[in-house]
Amino acid sequence: MNANPHAEKCDELLQLLCHRHRRQILRFLDTQPTNTATVDELVEHVDSQSGETSLSTEMHHVHLPKLADSGLIEWDSRSETVRYYPEPLCQDMLRTLRSHNAQSTSV
Repeated sequence: MNANPHAEKCDELLQLLCHRHRRQILRFLDTQPTNTATVDELVEHVDSQSGETSLSTEMHHVHLPKLADSGLIEWDSRSETVRYYPEPLCQDMLRTLRSHNAQSTSV
């Protein structure tokens, strides 16, 4: 039985987007003129959004590798830059999740 490639891609994206820090990373990169930022800028943004501090280790060892393995970002560890390659299905999921979060906080 052949698997549905669209369903597999949905599953992969849902696994990636299940963590709020990865959603914050992609949203931030999407707002940048060239979809590019330094790792320091990402850490600062996620820290400010989450109220947590010192996420650098988690960013380097968990979130950026997962996003890079998926092909959504390119991470150059030498220059410490990250570039996002927007994908329509991912963009749709991020918009839906943001809309859902906005609705649940206004209730």
